[in-house]
Amino acid sequence: MYKISRNTLDLGRHLMNSRTGDLFEINELGRELLSSIKRGDLITEGETFDLMKAEGLIVDPSEQKSNEKFLLQLHLLNSCNLQCRHCYDWKDPVQSLTYEQQLMVIDNFSAFLMKMEMDGEISFTGGEPLLYKKLADLLDYTKDQDVFIKPYILTNGTVTPGDDLLKCFVRHQAGIQISIDGNEKIHDEIRGPGNYQKSIQGIKNYLASGLEVSVHYVIMRRNIDAIPEFVQAMEDLGIKRVNFSRLTPIGPGSQEEMLNPTENRDIIKSIASLQKGRAVNLMSTRPLWYSVGSSGFCPVGYNTITIDPAGKFTPCRRLPIILGDARYDSFFKAWFGSEFLQKMRKREDCVEVCGTCQHANVCGGCRAIANAVSGNPFSADPGCWIC
Repeated sequence: MYKISRNTLDLGRHLMNSRTGDLFEINELGRELLSSIKRGDLITEGETFDLMKAEGLIVDPSEQKSNEKFLLQLHLLNSCNLQCRHCYDWKDPVQSLTYEQQLMVIDNFSAFLMKMEMDGEISFTGGEPLLYKKLADLLDYTKDQDVFIKPYILTNGTVTPGDDLLKCFVRHQAGIQISIDGNEKIHDEIRGPGNYQKSIQGIKNYLASGLEVSVHYVIMRRNIDAIPEFVQAMEDLGIKRVNFSRLTPIGPGSQEEMLNPTENRDIIKSIASLQKGRAVNLMSTRPLWYSVGSSGFCPVGYNTITIDPAGKFTPCRRLPIILGDARYDSFFKAWFGSEFLQKMRKREDCVEVCGTCQHANVCGGCRAIANAVSGNPFSADPGCWIC
């Protein structure tokens, strides 16, 4: 469905594309076309329509199935209501972006997507994103852009959204990801007493609202034995997808214990065996999962970027290498101007072992875990059993 671009200024006898500065005289036929679009009429042809489309005066912000997706993980704040043992961040106070600066980030991301001819995804997270007071306003602004952006909310599930915020989630069909890290006993060891039941209730509430809910599980030594029980509990709830990831030993998580390579191999195979006969999708798209037939290419440098709670561009939230500052730098500068990302796009030359592995194009190893363990993001993934 086409709409009038946010960049189109009506100057009476003329229309201006404020992004390009181009000015166009508008006749009676053009006025009729604009009125039809405002009414929501379905119009997809005609010389005037084609001209307005070509000049960016009217746009179709619906999802383009042929377009590649670019993911922005946007950390709105560093505050959280929990203190999880495996968190990758100490949650030290930082100077977060103002609401107005967050709007600028959305505008700049939209311009980046349009230039790259890509659709977008934004994972709104924190800290705990539901503590961000203007989350609904930010989602409305995001969905009013001239390009398709799918919103996701990455939450611990313990903070209940108000009625207006929940309606906003439903209105924009936001994807909800809630973190569960074991059965009730293990989860509460990690995230604090009583929080398992709060998160489970959060899952039930979001599902009852018709929202798409997935669950994220961080694999570490503390919780590997709880995985079968956890999987059954998620299937019983009606969860359609579980995203498994490995512990990145930074922040408080540095006090938790990772699995060794053989254990990684065995637990991934075990999870794959749990998939058989189940409706819930357990096949993670993370490095090393190629070994059980899933995809798992590390996307750093290819189709993802993060803005951390301090407003800094980083390749990944678990890979704290500064690429720029969202207050001053464009996505183009951070994406194309970074020497680090340029090296990541030449993995066969720059990444030790993983870059030349026979599985490099479907895995590549986790650069964040490599950096956390060795201090070198180009080193081999320490959890790999093939290296």
